[in-house]
Amino acid sequence: MTPQQAKAYDLWSSFENTVLYSKRYFVTHPLLDTLKGYLKHNVKIIAEGDVYFRARIIDESARKDYMMVICEKEDGNYKRYVSKANKFKGLSKEASYVPPNNRMIGEGRANPKFIKYLYVAENPTTAIFEVRPLLSDRINLSEIQLKRDLTIADLTYNFDAEPKNMSEQEWLLFYIHRAFSTPTNNPDAYIPSQIIAASIEAWGYDGIRYNSSLHHGGVNLTIFNPNNCEPISSREMIMEGFKISARTAGQNPIDNKLLGIRDNECHLIDTRDFNDTVLPVSKNERKKHVK
Repeated sequence: MTPQQAKAYDLWSSFENTVLYSKRYFVTHPLLDTLKGYLKHNVKIIAEGDVYFRARIIDESARKDYMMVICEKEDGNYKRYVSKANKFKGLSKEASYVPPNNRMIGEGRANPKFIKYLYVAENPTTAIFEVRPLLSDRINLSEIQLKRDLTIADLTYNFDAEPKNMSEQEWLLFYIHRAFSTPTNNPDAYIPSQIIAASIEAWGYDGIRYNSSLHHGGVNLTIFNPNNCEPISSREMIMEGFKISARTAGQNPIDNKLLGIRDNECHLIDTRDFNDTVLPVSKNERKKHVK
């Protein structure tokens, strides 16, 4: 761990411990001061009419409540559903968006329970990755259009930066980003990111932009007020395949080799090429030793 990373980690840990175990509301902390200063120079304006994407797995609840026959049952006019005038060919318009009843809103990365935030992605692939589908799952993919210009706090960063060259600020951004994007089934883990989101909203921003941890190169947005957007179409898609990327956890070689998988292709990295079996930080340096 570099000195820059250590300082950033200590600041993040201090903030995390404060909001988890000491103070939950009206939080003041050096991390928030640092982030507020950073965002003054890292803003993205997204324009009225821009289109983003939202995915939902079509499970039994969705089929029961929102599929094509049900959403037309008032007059029984099935033809009206399949007509060109209706752009919602997956789930209905309501089911393609944030639930209308606040009491249906669970804990999220940025939103507390019962508070509506809108989670979208900049491209369809990222949106589908974010719902973590299984093979043969049916996915509702909806297009979400902005109704006005929005000022977005931009937390995206360069995934390919060399760790040994990263500044303290870059490392802090890494830890903040990880809180927003790393998958978890523990809602308590959402507390730090929820407080950061509430602070960013209080500073006057309309949402947050951050990297996807599930789709390399993908970008997600959280928009604080869903009324600033509207769903304009939906379609049903079937999952047909995945590309798998994985790596040996930690440094636990078998027969002096670490296994890596990138887009379904396997590589064995021979640790005997390195002093004390420590892999180099640089991606380019690692490639030299792929066997």
